[in-house]
Amino acid sequence: MKTIISYSIVLCCLLGITGGFVSCQKNNDVAPAPTISRVRTVSKDSVYTYQTPYNLDSMTTATRTVPVAFDSTTTLGKPGTMYAILGQNLSGTTAIYFNDVSVYFNPALVRDDVILVTIPTTTPYSGSNKLRVVTTGGSAEFGFSIQQPAPVITAVDQLAGIAGDVITLTGTTFDNVMSVTFGTAVAEITDKSPTQLKVKVPTGVTSTTLAVTTPGGRSAYAIPFGFKYVLFDDALIPGWTAAGYNGKPTVPSKAVVKRGTASMQYDYTGGYGGFQNFLGGTPINLANYTGIKLSIYGGTGSDGKIIKMVLNGNYDAGKQLVLKAGVWQTFAVPLSTLGVTTGTLTEVTFQEFSGNVPETVYFDDLGLY
Repeated sequence: MKTIISYSIVLCCLLGITGGFVSCQKNNDVAPAPTISRVRTVSKDSVYTYQTPYNLDSMTTATRTVPVAFDSTTTLGKPGTMYAILGQNLSGTTAIYFNDVSVYFNPALVRDDVILVTIPTTTPYSGSNKLRVVTTGGSAEFGFSIQQPAPVITAVDQLAGIAGDVITLTGTTFDNVMSVTFGTAVAEITDKSPTQLKVKVPTGVTSTTLAVTTPGGRSAYAIPFGFKYVLFDDALIPGWTAAGYNGKPTVPSKAVVKRGTASMQYDYTGGYGGFQNFLGGTPINLANYTGIKLSIYGGTGSDGKIIKMVLNGNYDAGKQLVLKAGVWQTFAVPLSTLGVTTGTLTEVTFQEFSGNVPETVYFDDLGLY
């Protein structure tokens, strides 16, 4: 009996020791919970501006962004940018979430104390405003917001008008719009969506920059709104006369109108005909202006054809404008590209430049900015 009891005691002891070892071994295998102490940048944007073509005949100022090394704690993330998540016990990371959306991360860029991850451009900028890291030992959260991208204006239905006119801006990321401005004048927003804004033209607006501001930043449209000097809106202003060669002008015309009640129509009947507008009064001092702006509508069969705009008969410096049949297009052309940065303006000619006749073209909202 003693022997049986002794064996039983020894067996229990062994089981106890083994169980204790197994228990200790299991406890040692449990990964510790992760912690996040901060998020820092790994680079910052160095931004500079440069001139780039807006279309075949216009230039606009664009920005170029170059990342440079930078270390700064942040709680705001910009999509498309890499950040470092600092903490402890991060080596067992299995998932990373921004605003509750799982994002890709490269396991090779994970250490126990840091994770390098790029926020995808598709990451939503509204939600929980939390960063969450999940590891084999648990999860950790950190207050972190996603920056809304800057708005982009892709089109404006009219780039001239009087106070109270409602114009439509089309673009991207107009969410949470804060203001639409014409220069320094703030416009009344009558309707809004993430891709479209309707606003009233404020009083006192002549020629100025049209811009949209959101939490993501401010974006200005490449073509200015309005004119410093109008040649034609619903009629040629006094002193100007419509004429031409190899064609016939109809000014004003009610056939196809961009804005208001009338446009200028020219029926080109001979190859390379010219629609000429002459100033018979006091010449305009061009030193007060930087460019000329107009809207053009191509008639039937004009798609892809060219109208050459010429100032003061300087055909060598004229600019070619490509037509779209059945569509109004607005062109803003710097005077520097037309060879008339100084002196005066006495003539504006639109020459048919494709040998495409007969052809009808309409012109509206012509003026200097």
